[in-house]
Amino acid sequence: MNVIEELLHRLGSKTRIRSLLKDVGLDEMERIVKRLHEVCDEKKQERHEVEAKRKEKQHSIDEIKKVIESKGLSLADLGLLEKGVEGKRKRNVSKHHFEYQTVSGDTVRWYGSTTGRLPKDFQDYLNKTGKKRIDCIADD
Repeated sequence: MNVIEELLHRLGSKTRIRSLLKDVGLDEMERIVKRLHEVCDEKKQERHEVEAKRKEKQHSIDEIKKVIESKGLSLADLGLLEKGVEGKRKRNVSKHHFEYQTVSGDTVRWYGSTTGRLPKDFQDYLNKTGKKRIDCIADD
């Protein structure tokens, strides 16, 4: 059990609180309760500030939407939305024609990238010759 779980467990019932604080004097207990109230008030203030910022942002969004609608535009017109591309990186993979020889001696041209899986024959050729994929790029 971590410290927070332990604390929540101990403070979860009056009986456990009484046993925890049985040797604590009344003045000390009042100071502890006062500090807990102060921390609680701080949490409430933080929550209020976050909520105020959220409402302010929402108000700004609503105003912008009204202006866009009044001009007869949409977010797509502004180029802010692209279907299926949001948040995705486009990979820059260069593709080439590769030439290699099979076990039977046939020369094969294969079109693919410099990364990823290879045809089994091509992989066998690279293993046998010790070449790298880039060494097999065909001159066009």
